[in-house]
Amino acid sequence: MTRIEGLDHVNIRTPDVPGTARFFADVLGMTITPSPGSSDPDKSVWICDAEGRAAVHVGDVSLPYPGEIDGVPVEASAPGSGRVHHVAMRCTGYDEMRRRLSDSGTAFLANDVPAAGLRQLFVSDPNELMLELNFFGD
Repeated sequence: MTRIEGLDHVNIRTPDVPGTARFFADVLGMTITPSPGSSDPDKSVWICDAEGRAAVHVGDVSLPYPGEIDGVPVEASAPGSGRVHHVAMRCTGYDEMRRRLSDSGTAFLANDVPAAGLRQLFVSDPNELMLELNFFGD
């Protein structure tokens, strides 16, 4: 039987790979690793979760990508999240994350969903991609 088992990763195309990677590392506390097949961290990196899985692939808008129709790259001027509205990540350490966001001067919105045992923080990365940080029972 074929089924979708979960989110593998999110691909962010940006004119600012280093700035985007720094945001995920410095503000969200994730780990940056080299992207397989790329020796230039200014053009492509992977951002890993706490288990070392590549959760976010970050690539320069100028790089060709196999899934693009006719090889036409994403426009650098595309506003905000473009066709992606937001990316949700399961997280732990709600209080520490709030501190990280506040200490870095990053604007965020907090939301509580008591019926689901969920606290959320909404934040935008340097490309205006909205991230939904979900903390269940935390």
